[in-house]
Amino acid sequence: MILILTKSINRCFEKNPKFDMTPLLGGTDAVFSSLIHSFNWNPATFLHAYSCLPLAYATRQAAGAILQDVAESGVLFAILMCKHKVISLVGAQKASLHPDDMLLLANFVMSSESFRTSESFSPICLPRYNPMAFLYTYVYYLDADTYLMLLTANPDAFHRLKDWRIRIEMVLLKSNVLNEAQRSMLDGGMRVEDLPVNPSPRSGSLSSHLGQPRPPPDSADGCKALLGGPAGLWHFIYRSIYLDQYVSSEFSSPINTPKQQKRLYRAYQKLYTSMHDRELGPHKTQFRRDDNYVLLCWVTQDFELYAAFDPLADKALAIKTCNRVCQWVKDVENEVFLLGASPFSW
Repeated sequence: MILILTKSINRCFEKNPKFDMTPLLGGTDAVFSSLIHSFNWNPATFLHAYSCLPLAYATRQAAGAILQDVAESGVLFAILMCKHKVISLVGAQKASLHPDDMLLLANFVMSSESFRTSESFSPICLPRYNPMAFLYTYVYYLDADTYLMLLTANPDAFHRLKDWRIRIEMVLLKSNVLNEAQRSMLDGGMRVEDLPVNPSPRSGSLSSHLGQPRPPPDSADGCKALLGGPAGLWHFIYRSIYLDQYVSSEFSSPINTPKQQKRLYRAYQKLYTSMHDRELGPHKTQFRRDDNYVLLCWVTQDFELYAAFDPLADKALAIKTCNRVCQWVKDVENEVFLLGASPFSW
């Protein structure tokens, strides 16, 4: 509600405990419904990190360069996104945007059909940035999935931001960023079936790994064939602690229905809570086995890894496979993360 009304709504309740704020929230049902639903599928809700659209480093740099020009002109934040994934993000000097605010922004835009039909300029409150005041967000869809957000504290900046949007759009078209973003959406991201047998530092790219033939199901790790990737790996989430970004594998068999995916996310949420429990932890590793999965979590000063395996997976091989996943992410970090982004301070 702070997103829509700012925290100053508290004053109304202090003056009148029976104050009815329902009229102030008119037309926001879809926003709240979408946000609630996101807790069933979006890891950002518990990881407090954002994810990036997989792109070639040069493509992301091209997008970032023009957004940097905008930020230096007085805009607080310039954000280019494809659905819920970040293509590039630039902030003005000393301005930081919390991943939770990123989640709220993306949900606000994605759940409002009006943003898709015309350019918009809307007040919005980002609770982590400043819960007591509005920022003003210029939103424009560049194609069916990709949209630009320019945030400012100036309520009269619409026309200036529109001029910047035109310049940005020209650069993005000229540098082929929008086409590359659409191609990435179609291709998808990392898949457990494509996990390299022997990943080596800086040895390859996401695109080449995605096209790598799968090893025979029995041989590579010396174990009997299990569903999913090597050693029965079904899914993983890797969170960079320094960058406040995460990357997760695409869903595939046997976790290929919304019900199964929702159940896995709930298992991840419980695992995350357990790992970060202040009374009993924090913990560095956990290994759990039940009828549904083998779950393995590994937390270091640099990253967090959450992985789900076949319930019959061997523990030693699962650990070995997690090491391979971490190296694979390092190999392709230029493509799956927005590097050079300042860490968020909160």
